[in-house]
Amino acid sequence: MTLNTPLQKVLENPPAPFESGSSAVATRIVDSHNILGECIIYDNKTNRILWTDIDGKEFHSLDLSSGSHSVIKLPKILGAFGLRDEGPGYIFGWEDGFQLYDVENGTALSEMSEGEDVNPHKLPTRLNDGRCCPSGKRFICGGYYGDIEGMHMKVYKVEMTKGSDGDFKLRHEPIVDMIQVTNSICWSPDGKTKYLADSLTKTIHKYDYSPENGELSNKQVFRKLDVGVPDGSCNDADGNIWNAVFRYGAGQSFVQCMNPSGEVIFTVELPDNTSQLTCCCFGGPNLDILFVSSAKSNLEAGKEPYAGCVYAVKLEGVKGRAEDRFG
Repeated sequence: MTLNTPLQKVLENPPAPFESGSSAVATRIVDSHNILGECIIYDNKTNRILWTDIDGKEFHSLDLSSGSHSVIKLPKILGAFGLRDEGPGYIFGWEDGFQLYDVENGTALSEMSEGEDVNPHKLPTRLNDGRCCPSGKRFICGGYYGDIEGMHMKVYKVEMTKGSDGDFKLRHEPIVDMIQVTNSICWSPDGKTKYLADSLTKTIHKYDYSPENGELSNKQVFRKLDVGVPDGSCNDADGNIWNAVFRYGAGQSFVQCMNPSGEVIFTVELPDNTSQLTCCCFGGPNLDILFVSSAKSNLEAGKEPYAGCVYAVKLEGVKGRAEDRFG
């Protein structure tokens, strides 16, 4: 099968050099026009880029081998998800809780997780950003306040056990008690530093993370953004943080690469005026392509014609980390 031309160009053309203080321009590769494309990750076992359209209630997949883009309708809002170490399906962070779910067959693989109500106020509040931790023992996911003044949500750790009957059981408990817009969940390569943003504060924080119990301590400011707010992030093999900056109609968005000290050392720009970049990940067999999702939430029709599409840029001199798997 012939790849779509933009994706083929990204895969085959010479990469852009990753040099401190410089920048590169991404290419639009999928005209998905998601309402709120989010949680973009790479599955290295299937060579696919995966993401959710939260408000569109869709699960998207881009096969990098064939170029095929597929869309599966979902029964409810999916805020975030993670890959599993073994078995079919994924760990899903639905609008109202956590579950093992086989999206290709539309089949639940577990009951909803046990624990407190993660969304007691119901929509428009919901779960938002999430990611599996490097130990594979936990899926970390937090809430979104629904644009309701004074509303706060929590961040949860989800753990899994297997019963004597062979059934998987999930249980969650909070690790952050007050947050409005959970974003930027990722870890340092050694798994001992966790990054987390409350987007409304424009600040990414870092914490000491315990691989043994999933608890957070020693909260510190990593970086406060000068422009826009921090949305989804990922990290590379050298420990740099790549953050999708969300500007909500206030100008062209971009991805900032920050070193472990919080200094911006590289920027990925767009070929158009899309302002709502939402998340990013490294993918491809060599983990040298940065993929970026976007949104068109509450935008005036026609103002940003490519909002909600997916972008990518191949880079030389940097390598991502394989997505951690749950279980």
